[in-house]
Amino acid sequence: MGVCGALSGWAEGQTPETGEIRKRLQRAADFVEEEVAKGSVPGAALLVAQGDELLLERYVGTYCGLNARDLPFTASVRNCTYSFAKGISATVIAMVLNDGLFELDAPVSTYVPGYVGGGKDKTTVRHLLTHAAGVPSVPLGPVGTDEEWDAAVQMMCDAEVEWEPGSKTAYHGVTGVFMAAEVARAVTGRTPWETLCRERLFAPIGADSLTFAAPSEDGPVAWTPQPETLQHAVTSETFPLLGHPAGGAFGTVRDFLKVIQLHLKRGRWGDALLLGEPGFGEMHRLQYAEEIAAAEARGEAPTHEPWALGWLMKGSTENGWFGFGTRCSPETFGHAGINTVITVGDPATNMALAFVTTDSPKSDEETMRLRNTVTDLAAGAFASA
Repeated sequence: MGVCGALSGWAEGQTPETGEIRKRLQRAADFVEEEVAKGSVPGAALLVAQGDELLLERYVGTYCGLNARDLPFTASVRNCTYSFAKGISATVIAMVLNDGLFELDAPVSTYVPGYVGGGKDKTTVRHLLTHAAGVPSVPLGPVGTDEEWDAAVQMMCDAEVEWEPGSKTAYHGVTGVFMAAEVARAVTGRTPWETLCRERLFAPIGADSLTFAAPSEDGPVAWTPQPETLQHAVTSETFPLLGHPAGGAFGTVRDFLKVIQLHLKRGRWGDALLLGEPGFGEMHRLQYAEEIAAAEARGEAPTHEPWALGWLMKGSTENGWFGFGTRCSPETFGHAGINTVITVGDPATNMALAFVTTDSPKSDEETMRLRNTVTDLAAGAFASA
């Protein structure tokens, strides 16, 4: 993978004319409608914005709710973020970093004293947020209660590393961001994770539907992937990711998009700077650029992937799992959520995109085809003359 720059492509204005972009975005909307009509997925949502302006919002087909199937998919439906939650959580952790309450390159044990032994002593918070901590396989359970959270912390403290922290990256499904969130909690007086996220991020950007708690049952909630038998409530038993900073949030697709918009606005929301330096810069800087470049110079496959903090950077990647496609700039960032969610932000055009399906596509190849086609069609709407 090629090395991309940090912030060089960030756009200042909205060009070309948004009216023309809206027209061209219809191709992406038509594609989604055609795929739902032919049964690729039962339902989907595609939202695209530039700056503060929502240029496309389309919901198609059906979803599976708590008590019924084949319900019309609408803007009010709350969906699981799955691993898009990593970008959400990293944003909140970066806000705490900006308060000077911890250092990225300090050992985790500075803030969580039990995180020692088993090769973990040199693990830093940066390692946790970049899939480099060497503990991807610790089998954490739900963390929706204080007791569950504390038990998961103890499991992490008891774990042994699978490789030397920092020596390579490999995807940490729940463990890395969870421990980074524990650091943020530790330095903010043991603030509950849901409270920290709501006060720092959800409330300030008006993303009221976002939550790491079980979503309330007084509004529509989608089960994705769709279960064989209806699950009538979101609990630790029915949803093992409940409460996890790395994958357990719920919210509307509109509120997913707001998180990407915040980053495209360089951490500002209205008149408020919510995410300044150094947190913002670290969240958009390729963390292992030197290691990647050195491996490529040797003609070797890099052992480090193009992670920033929380986000994956596009770099030279094309048509991969995260749905960056071929037409977005190298500075593009975002995150996938299993095979049902992608979020993409392209600083070169100020494009924010969220694409959600209401069930898993039939194969990984289908997932990537749908995601990358959607992104390319949307990005093409901004690039056309």
